[in-house]
Amino acid sequence: MKNIKIIISFILLASISAFAQFGSTGALDARSMSMAKTSNAISQGVFSIGINPSNLLNSSDVVNFSTVLPIPNISVRAGTNFISINDINYFFGGVNGSSRVLTDDDKQRLNSLFSNGGLVLGNVSLNLFSFGLKLDPSIGAFGLSINDVVESNVTIPSELSQFALSGNPAGSNYNFDDTKFNAWWIRDYSLSYAREFPEIPQDIFTKLAAGITFKYVQGFAYAQSSQVNGNYIKTDSTNNQITVSTNYSIQSAFSDNFGVKYSYNTDTTKNSNFSPFPSPAGTGLGFDIGLSASIEDTWKFAAAVTDIGSITWDKNAAITTSTGQYTISDLTNQDQRDSIKTKFKGQSDSVSSFTTNLPTALRLGAAYKFNFGESSFPGTLLLALDINQGFNDQPGNSTKTRVSIGAEWKPMNWIPYLRTGFSFGGLFGFHWAAGIGINAGALEFNLGTSDLQTFVAPNSGKYISVAFDSRWKF
Repeated sequence: MKNIKIIISFILLASISAFAQFGSTGALDARSMSMAKTSNAISQGVFSIGINPSNLLNSSDVVNFSTVLPIPNISVRAGTNFISINDINYFFGGVNGSSRVLTDDDKQRLNSLFSNGGLVLGNVSLNLFSFGLKLDPSIGAFGLSINDVVESNVTIPSELSQFALSGNPAGSNYNFDDTKFNAWWIRDYSLSYAREFPEIPQDIFTKLAAGITFKYVQGFAYAQSSQVNGNYIKTDSTNNQITVSTNYSIQSAFSDNFGVKYSYNTDTTKNSNFSPFPSPAGTGLGFDIGLSASIEDTWKFAAAVTDIGSITWDKNAAITTSTGQYTISDLTNQDQRDSIKTKFKGQSDSVSSFTTNLPTALRLGAAYKFNFGESSFPGTLLLALDINQGFNDQPGNSTKTRVSIGAEWKPMNWIPYLRTGFSFGGLFGFHWAAGIGINAGALEFNLGTSDLQTFVAPNSGKYISVAFDSRWKF
């Protein structure tokens, strides 16, 4: 079916396809990316929208904004947890222009790579526009931001490599129940407000602040395997029959601009029509809340809960299902092969709507700034610690806790900000980050990656990421 092909193409595009933070593992602005996605206590101005709205007040500038000029604000991350570039070159790159003949040890090693399932992730975020305004402390700060996010999580079944290597010998049984995928393209329009609260009686912190962000979210595409179980291929060694069992369910919704034609659709005039402002397939509301506190100019603490809300998908919404067992007694029989192929594609049924949660996450952070003054160590050094905990497994999110530490060193006025950091846990495990920042007065540039190990040793890398952005300040 054409709709299945479009769904698969969309998921793969999202997996290999930036600035907005969505979920506990999603992409970030370049400064935070270069500090291993450590941002909860140190984000500033418009870069705090989507992370902790109270940090709008961290900016020392009255006005700060970002646009596609002088450079667009983009971050991209993609990778897999099971196979490196070295492995890909070895198993699939061939030898002297010819295919590699795999030994039994090679096959065993390849199968072991898939032993826990093959997770492929992708995240692309683009900030279309952000604006921040910091007024008198009694009034507070305001922020506006428009962001696009394309994200996906795909799990390749662990037994797929065995099936590909061994074929379907007599008595074999392959189970593909661990197949999963989830992908979307969404855009959020965010309005933020933050204010200090000096009237609260306390003797610990120099400043206390709170912030809130309201979001209107548009969804342009969504696809999720809401059910995958009982899917297998089994060969009966007695009568040489192959039994194929399918039992899956896929939720999907696409903007009219995609031109998706489901099996039940009678409109033959539908065609794809790409636009930077497509009509939404779903809409929703969400909000972020954040708190921050500081002690002089040294300690900063932050806590936030982000992306509280949901999206209702009600345009071109469908559920595609396939359930049943089918037997092939003769692989040379074209009618039997066509019958299996048709049944396996499933049947799509229109639904009025379905709802998905936003990638809600808890964010905690702390930071300490060293001012070395007349000491032998020049400049200033900022150290930060983050804890991120997602509450669901939507794209860009994870229920696995992620902890990161980051550092930013400014040796001298004429030397750029030098940044690095390490991230642990979450979907990605250990990562080493690095980047630089240039403060040119009214204009700021940042460049970073959260996967420096891939650039240092590219053949052994499993992930790649890059982020760059600019911000105007007055």
